[in-house]
Amino acid sequence: MMKSNLLKWSLSLLAALSLLFAVSASAAAGGKPRKAKIKVATYNVYLGGDIFRVFDPPVCGTPQAVDDLYDIIQQTNFPERAEAIADQIMAEEPHVVGLQEVALIRTQFPGNSLAPDGSGIEFLGDFPADPRFTFKLDASDVQLDYLQILLDALAARGLYYTAIENASPINADTEFPAIEFDAACNPISIPTDIRLTDRDVILVRADLPVNFAMEDSFGINAPVALPTEIPGPGGPVAAVYVTEFTRGWGAVNVTIKDQTYSVVNTHLEVGDETLPPDQGLNLVQLAQALELGQVAAMLPTPRVVVGDINSTPASGLTDPRPAYFILTQTFGLLDVWDIQDKPPAIAGFTCCQSETLDNVASSLDSRIDVIFSDFGDLVPEKIKTRVLGDEPGDKTPSGLWPSDHAGVATKLSFER
Repeated sequence: MMKSNLLKWSLSLLAALSLLFAVSASAAAGGKPRKAKIKVATYNVYLGGDIFRVFDPPVCGTPQAVDDLYDIIQQTNFPERAEAIADQIMAEEPHVVGLQEVALIRTQFPGNSLAPDGSGIEFLGDFPADPRFTFKLDASDVQLDYLQILLDALAARGLYYTAIENASPINADTEFPAIEFDAACNPISIPTDIRLTDRDVILVRADLPVNFAMEDSFGINAPVALPTEIPGPGGPVAAVYVTEFTRGWGAVNVTIKDQTYSVVNTHLEVGDETLPPDQGLNLVQLAQALELGQVAAMLPTPRVVVGDINSTPASGLTDPRPAYFILTQTFGLLDVWDIQDKPPAIAGFTCCQSETLDNVASSLDSRIDVIFSDFGDLVPEKIKTRVLGDEPGDKTPSGLWPSDHAGVATKLSFER
């Protein structure tokens, strides 16, 4: 499946590149200046709660975990955090921004997921012999659109960006009932269906031309199977909720003055620091990193790859999560943090603050949000990179960190 996706994407890319090279040749005919510059940033803006709560639910089951998660998402207040993230972006004014965990949260009240008539359930086999099912994606009342909230916060600062639709893949899209219970696990609320749509988004400054944009899901993703219960004629019936936590990538080619650049944005699978590189979620991350490296290698240079890769520079040494090692050692991508002109004394940590974002002192202790580059024929003249949103002064008025991740911004200047 991964090879099929790459072949389909490669054929589409060939057609797009014919136009791209025509644009580049036209720019060259007008005479190139000696300098070229691009400013890029990456930011995981954070859903606002730990999605993995649903995999280890409390005593009253997964609906209670979803209810708890939704409460925490409201407490971590993305509209307020978006103002702080917009402040960080305004300080850098990047040409291109790669965003991860750009959630769209919709609800349905009362929910139909657990309706006795089964109207909110889609069976994937012959039930009950095959107990697999999924909940229908029919919640439509928008509660939080992280993309629009952030775009509005940027526009209020005079910063106008375009979310590139064909380079901003939809990842997970899932719906589940949320129920509040008392101490004896008796329901004390009518079920509300919560639908979470996870997106990675590429923002490009509105005045810049985008020559092409592409996106795709990775060929290999993490399957999800949650034992639960659904209503039956004689009472609750054991069943297995099945979905897939899809991840993907988006790519654009953007022209700044007369120089074109390829930019790729992604959010790789989380991996597992307790397992070898070729097992469990690490194996999923390995496959995604290989696919990402192949996609990036097809794009014209200079190319920049940004995102939350869930793997540190210790990959291949003490960190068994393989993505960083694959992207740097197999595909030769350069980590701009390590090659900047004046390496900072700090370690550049980007992960992670507490789930509720109200920890007083920063708890960032690893660097998994990265900007890679392949300069091609251009000679880097100056590289300046810094972490965003990691200082106490960056917090919101109510004392929240902008995200559980810090962002990263870089300015690349070239001789041509």
